[in-house]
Amino acid sequence: MKQATQVRHPWVVWIDHRKAILLHADDGGRLIDEEIPSGMGESERFHGEGSDKTGLFGQSLDNQSRDQAREQEHFHAFLRRVVRQLDHADVIRILGPGQARFALQHALEAEKSFRGVTVTNEAAAQMTLPMLKAAYEAA
Repeated sequence: MKQATQVRHPWVVWIDHRKAILLHADDGGRLIDEEIPSGMGESERFHGEGSDKTGLFGQSLDNQSRDQAREQEHFHAFLRRVVRQLDHADVIRILGPGQARFALQHALEAEKSFRGVTVTNEAAAQMTLPMLKAAYEAA
């Protein structure tokens, strides 16, 4: 018996540390956009290396490293939510500022289900939905 093949579609993803916007077409060819908030808010800025709070044996009582590790864990959970939404992808075009797009690309490359998927990564500033639709048409 013949297996039914899934129709594969191109995806455009705009991502930063606050949200991801996914754009793809359904089986009828209609464009669908989804927004996934990260829930992280603004990044906390830490002061320099020095601390006047020293504990026993000169250890710092500052919670900076623990807070940074927690923030990274929240960001990786956000990336996993984005990767789960990208089903039946043939080509994925990642747009966005900063390091979030590289982190998403590495997360996609680590997944076995995306081994044959072409992933492109481009720098882009904040984009509106019409700009993303134009990027989708160019993909």
